[in-house]
Amino acid sequence: MLKIKITDDENLKIICNSIEKLIAHLNSQLNINNEKSIILIKLFEEIFREITMLSSNRTELTETSLRVRNIFELYLITKHVNLDPKGLNNWCGQAHKDVTVINNGFIKLLSRYNKNTSDFKEVQSFINNQLSHTSFQSKGGFNMRDLAQKYGYDDDYMAIYKLCSKLVHPSSIKVNAYNALNENYLKILNHVGVFFCQKIEALAFEIRNA
Repeated sequence: MLKIKITDDENLKIICNSIEKLIAHLNSQLNINNEKSIILIKLFEEIFREITMLSSNRTELTETSLRVRNIFELYLITKHVNLDPKGLNNWCGQAHKDVTVINNGFIKLLSRYNKNTSDFKEVQSFINNQLSHTSFQSKGGFNMRDLAQKYGYDDDYMAIYKLCSKLVHPSSIKVNAYNALNENYLKILNHVGVFFCQKIEALAFEIRNA
């Protein structure tokens, strides 16, 4: 049998197409009370954006490192939210915590320079009031190491975080040996990125056929 080998770029396009089909499927069944589907749509929309950015920047070390790490995290989060109702509730509560951290950060920064912070305080008051009318609690973000261990990807987590942290941040090795790193590690990063994109595609099929 003749086997046709597709390129990574072609593979990523096929995966994006599968994600678009899942989003359309979830939207077709959507109603205001279907909280899980709404959350999954948002997650897969973000995954689509990340894969698209990976596809267009696969020759740049820093950008590829960031996208691969984000795609890995999104895979773990989406899998967890889909399988664990407590994970879904936790994820929803994280939005309030995220906005609170952002608002407080801007309030502190603007206050340092004697700028008006009333808009941020009003927004914070509004979201606090909104949260009080829901069943959610304000939560900090997931511990990615815990999720990786839970779903059998602890070794992947350790490798990806050790590698990507050195390539995303201005570490000494990245600054001093950028060209060598770009030549030696870029292919590995791309391979890891495509691998977890394929995992996401499998998850999309699983959700669509559930």
